[in-house]
Amino acid sequence: MLLSFKPEEFLLRFTEDQDLIRFFIQNIIRSKTWLKLDRGSISVESARYEFLEQFPEKDTIINLFFEVWTEILIPIQENVQILKDLKKNGYNCYYLSNFIEEAYWIVIKKFDFFSFFNGGIISSLVKLIKPESEIYSCLLKKYELKPEECLFIDDFIGFLRPAKRLGFMTIHYTPESDLRQELNNLGILIKSERK
Repeated sequence: MLLSFKPEEFLLRFTEDQDLIRFFIQNIIRSKTWLKLDRGSISVESARYEFLEQFPEKDTIINLFFEVWTEILIPIQENVQILKDLKKNGYNCYYLSNFIEEAYWIVIKKFDFFSFFNGGIISSLVKLIKPESEIYSCLLKKYELKPEECLFIDDFIGFLRPAKRLGFMTIHYTPESDLRQELNNLGILIKSERK
């Protein structure tokens, strides 16, 4: 978990109407169309048109959101530091993420922490999404990884189940998690090289 995704807070930029925010999250962020974005089977602009056709009365907030929506992704600095420490301590690190293609290309240019990964799988680029077991297998196959030697971290417990079935160790990340301590509990001891 390196990027926070808090749509409720983000939408407060545009409105204080809690009913509207709930509507937007339920019907836009958690929609089948959004899943198609994650899968890479639809473009962001096409998705916006779909939402505008479905909810023309919400056109103002839909258009405002899609003008700046990639700004919703904010680095979790303490976890970015853990990633850097893992890399400096000799661990190989990979990402496996449901990620909209347009957002992915923006984020990797904007933030340098992707350079600390040995590689990874982005849902929209392989046309698979978590929790489909094929996307986990895709990561294992591409990098010749053994699941029993891998640790998978996710904030959504439903995404951990397929990883566990394949033999990964897992950590369920929550806002209250002390990720460094949880890693230590699994025998992954990392020295911090924060300056």
